[in-house]
Amino acid sequence: MIKFTTGNLLTTDVEALVNTVNCVGVMGKGIALQFKQAYPENYRLYKKA
Repeated sequence: MIKFTTGNLLTTDVEALVNTVNCVGVMGKGIALQFKQAYPENYRLYKKA
């Protein structure tokens, strides 16, 4: 079942958030940029890998 809601994905009460990434090491637009700004340590580790 699909449930549509409105709100801020990054501040919702959930067990996990998943941000898909590529092999380029850039999170410059859209939801990727929002994750980069909200979780800078995650971005640092992603870019280093």
